[in-house]
Amino acid sequence: MAKLLDLPNELLIAILEILATLDLQSLITSQLTNRRLHALVQDAIHNVHTSTTYNAKENAGETQINPLWNAKFQGLFNTADCFSVEEKKRMFYLSLNGDYTLPFSRLPWAKRESQRKAYLCPEASWRNISLTFGHAPITHLDVVKSYSAPEGDSIDYYQVELPPSGMTMGLFWDVLLSEQATYHCETGSWELIVGRQLRSYDVLSEYECFILDDRDLVDWGEGARQAAVLYVRGGPVSCYASASEDEKNCWISSSQNKQRLLPWQGPIQNFIFTGYYN
Repeated sequence: MAKLLDLPNELLIAILEILATLDLQSLITSQLTNRRLHALVQDAIHNVHTSTTYNAKENAGETQINPLWNAKFQGLFNTADCFSVEEKKRMFYLSLNGDYTLPFSRLPWAKRESQRKAYLCPEASWRNISLTFGHAPITHLDVVKSYSAPEGDSIDYYQVELPPSGMTMGLFWDVLLSEQATYHCETGSWELIVGRQLRSYDVLSEYECFILDDRDLVDWGEGARQAAVLYVRGGPVSCYASASEDEKNCWISSSQNKQRLLPWQGPIQNFIFTGYYN
């Protein structure tokens, strides 16, 4: 009886490309079979990503996070998802209370040492696969940070420098663990909002807050289909629910920190008044 691996490479790659869109987990696992299949799987992943990137404008439908990442990295796209049902009933506000590594430590695979070691390996496959694999890639990422304190509120903005191929799961991981993206020990929450893009830095500065459904501030039309906003909230924390330093260092050291966070790259439309002349 003929075996699957008896098929020529071209036909195997075509089969693996179909598998990639149907069951990404099985495709990644199949790499462990042998060196030949590992190479073919990498070719299939590259082909699917290239196809969705090249045909991004023609492909209808919303860009969305791949279901496998939602399952394996639950809590990283919206920190509210890292809390249990009991905690959600008990807590008035689902705050990280300054423990910005809590969503990482509660990942489905984080408790078992063997699984954690495999996932945090620098060469792990998930790092180089698109965050929206199977859909058009995210090519623009805004980071909007809102800090609330009794003395007043403040707002910060960064634009993440992404490669032309778009944001991978690994790049998003590194952004979350970068120096600038969160408030570290004063982080309350964050959420990745796909299909949104900041329209005006001037309006953001004027509002001093982020309003997701404000059309003057946020674009959610066709031009924002391959964009996303990482919205981070923070403020003073009186009682830290902090992880141990060893636990924090474990996650921080897993970041490869290849991305740059830039200031606003669009036009500045309004004059910002800074004071009177003498």
